[in-house]
Amino acid sequence: MFYTARELAREHDVELLVIDQEPIDESAVEALRSEFEAIHLFTYPHYKFYFNTLPGLISSKPLQTHYYRFDEVDAWLDDHAHRYDLLHCNHVRTTEYAFGQSPPVTADLVDAISRTYREASKDATGFWRAIYPVEWRRLREYERSVADSFDHSFIITEADRDFVTGRQSFPSLSVLPNGVKPDLVGRGSSEFRTAPNDPRIVFLGKMDYFPNEDAALYFIEEVFPTIRSKYPTAEFQVVGTDPSDRVASADARPGVTVTGFVDDPAEYLDRADIVVAPMRHGAGLQNKVLEAMALGRPVVATPLAREGINALDGKHIVISDNATEFASAIDQLLSDTDKRHAIGTAARTLVEQRYIWPQIGSELRDRISATLDNHAGTE
Repeated sequence: MFYTARELAREHDVELLVIDQEPIDESAVEALRSEFEAIHLFTYPHYKFYFNTLPGLISSKPLQTHYYRFDEVDAWLDDHAHRYDLLHCNHVRTTEYAFGQSPPVTADLVDAISRTYREASKDATGFWRAIYPVEWRRLREYERSVADSFDHSFIITEADRDFVTGRQSFPSLSVLPNGVKPDLVGRGSSEFRTAPNDPRIVFLGKMDYFPNEDAALYFIEEVFPTIRSKYPTAEFQVVGTDPSDRVASADARPGVTVTGFVDDPAEYLDRADIVVAPMRHGAGLQNKVLEAMALGRPVVATPLAREGINALDGKHIVISDNATEFASAIDQLLSDTDKRHAIGTAARTLVEQRYIWPQIGSELRDRISATLDNHAGTE
């Protein structure tokens, strides 16, 4: 969100309307004030976001659209929307505010949440086993209505676009990938340890998010034992904030480290011999993969984790589709320093050419400018 807003601010005066949970880090707010024209901040206790979803249990609209919905924010927009030339919504959770507003409206759906929920419904348990099958269908209809009603919308991969649109023509919904910070490209170490006997394998993600939790546990239970049988001192580091109870308990397993929150995840990626992305659920483009590639680290990933990234198997990344293939690919890379170096170097070059924010920002600004021009032409 920050980099999207900053790229827009290169050519436009950007004000941020922020809805967040208390308590707020005031230093973060001040950092935003230094970048943008104004910050309009609405903060609420954590529980109010959950209370907001209760009407969604009997609504035809998805729970996601209720979660961030506050009357105070609605009233503020009704009073101030006329001051703006364009409203840009980030995530489907904020789009409900923009329906019926008079300036042109664009939205970044990010990924197809409906697709993520559909996949999650296959392995969900408890409360979510009942919610996901209903919610993903509501979400897809709602995402489609946003794409159909707003002046322009963005989504992160072709696969997500096809899922939302049913492969129908939606000219106002275009694909815009994520970017990585340019300084990551120059930061990565060019050194690779020769045939390490104590390999470091890293997975990065927010660890209370079901697709990340599933991926980490799948690797720990199905892949890592094979690696440890050949490399008894191998270490698998699960890096990321808010590990679920199931992930946190895996820290007790031999060779597994669950870090929880870290100040600089890139440090762990940069020290990895191999970065893995064993995603079996989810949608969108995996920033964890792009960031590892930007640092020049070789990545072993499932086909789902490579989705939306124009990386060639065996050149920029290694694709594996089951636990046996995953373990074999890691073993081959660990025993071939030149191959690890070649894949890491090619990956970094690809990110530098296609997936850093200046390139993504240029595409974003072109679409926003076209939307403004189209609106001006109809007045």
